[in-house]
Amino acid sequence: MSIIFRKFITRVGHQSEFKPLKNQLLNYLKKESENKYKNYPRLLKLMQDYWPEYQDRSRISHLLKDHHEEIFTLYLNTFFHFRKRGLSYEDPEAPTPVDFKLVFKYIYNSKEIEVVEDVIKELRIKASTESILKRIFIFAISSFGYLVEQIFGRPFAFQFFDITSNPLPNDECEVIAIISGREQ
Repeated sequence: MSIIFRKFITRVGHQSEFKPLKNQLLNYLKKESENKYKNYPRLLKLMQDYWPEYQDRSRISHLLKDHHEEIFTLYLNTFFHFRKRGLSYEDPEAPTPVDFKLVFKYIYNSKEIEVVEDVIKELRIKASTESILKRIFIFAISSFGYLVEQIFGRPFAFQFFDITSNPLPNDECEVIAIISGREQ
């Protein structure tokens, strides 16, 4: 776990208290991603470079399906400091040009969990560590919708179908989120 991850979690906790109500956490994570002055334009350019291949029928979902690992790893790793080795993806689907579905997985290691627990205690948040781990992960993914809008030129949002967590050996926790994206 990096010092950068600790700073990120501390900042998010202090600014949003990890609250999903009134999109407090989502809005803060969007703002956090926009403040990545080097990486935000880099990811935008990457997607803009792919877009002409998919633009003919506004196939944003096919772009995300074909390049999901590169795009989401860049986003989640460089914007929010999730470890690359902890991230994985399964079953990408693009049933229509504007519908996208993907199973996102992240394994929080014991030090990352400890950081989250420290912030929960410091801020006296009345929620389980497991629920906060889930929230951080799914709202970080959901905040990506704003970037898609920049490329696609239309409102786009991510919603989760299901989110589970599994305790693992060595005090790790795997979070599995089935997320769909759709033009709004």
